[in-house]
Amino acid sequence: MTLALLLGLLGAAMGSFAALLAERLVRGEGFVAARSRCRSCGTALGAAELVPLLSYPLLGGRCRHCRAPIPPVLWQAEITGMLMGVAAGALAWDPWRGLLMAGWMWSLLALAVADLRWFRLPLPLLALNAALGFGMAMAGDGLGWPLPGDRLTIALAGAAAGGGAFWLIRAAYARFAGRAGMGLGDVLLAAALGLALGIPRLPTVVLLAALAALSLAVIRALVKGRSLRRLGRVPFGAALALAAALVAVFVPY
Repeated sequence: MTLALLLGLLGAAMGSFAALLAERLVRGEGFVAARSRCRSCGTALGAAELVPLLSYPLLGGRCRHCRAPIPPVLWQAEITGMLMGVAAGALAWDPWRGLLMAGWMWSLLALAVADLRWFRLPLPLLALNAALGFGMAMAGDGLGWPLPGDRLTIALAGAAAGGGAFWLIRAAYARFAGRAGMGLGDVLLAAALGLALGIPRLPTVVLLAALAALSLAVIRALVKGRSLRRLGRVPFGAALALAAALVAVFVPY
């Protein structure tokens, strides 16, 4: 319970950082030393404003200085990051595995934000997710499963299955439709998810992601009064990322 509480508190900060990291990587901006500023008026944000979990509802979702709307994704990312931290802390058998799993899910959150807002899956975030996923796979569940000698094989097989299947789908669609229907980032993300979760849980991830993407497309079609064929791109990478986090929490090995 203590670990879940601590990772939940850390998760609120990491959720905000995940959204910031996604935005700055997509824009090609620095994120280590650069101060956070309002995108509308350029004013540097104070300490209280850097905690959207509190400042967003208190300020009515607007900048304190120029009253420009604040993207709600910052507040939503803090809540999601907090929930991810609590889940990782509740499931893990020790702090190391809890922090590793939480970090993996926070990197998925950053990828989801980037894809939802800009239809991009930045390569540094994909690499970070793959590294954390590999570490999670090699650490096991804390009870000796998978068997230590099998962990590397399971991880590599999952990466090959996830990335290979999505590459074939991408290539087949491009061959018959004459245009790209899936970005290379989705292929790399599928490989990274297979690395972390293994082959058995990948079908559940893809099914949940497909249902989420389809539901989003239908809602957008109804809101905009358009047919599904005219909606354009769907952020399937975001659906994959969030579905993977759910499967990691609710679907055991």
